[in-house]
Amino acid sequence: MTETTIVATFATVNQANLAAQYLRTSDILVIVEGDDGGGAFAGLSFSGGFKLRVPTSQADIALDMLERSEPSEFDETES
Repeated sequence: MTETTIVATFATVNQANLAAQYLRTSDILVIVEGDDGGGAFAGLSFSGGFKLRVPTSQADIALDMLERSEPSEFDETES
């Protein structure tokens, strides 16, 4: 099993999916992890947000890409 690292956390699944798609353009494997109760609890702080997980071997590249992106493009809540 490949070791993974969380590289970012987003408030909504849409933000997380947008960032994940951006990373995938550089062939980075990404898992979006989180639960908002099927949308019933979207944006609520107790959901823990949506985390982007990448293979640890690709974490530095993913972090660099996310840091270089425009803040308004992904509205990162925590990394």
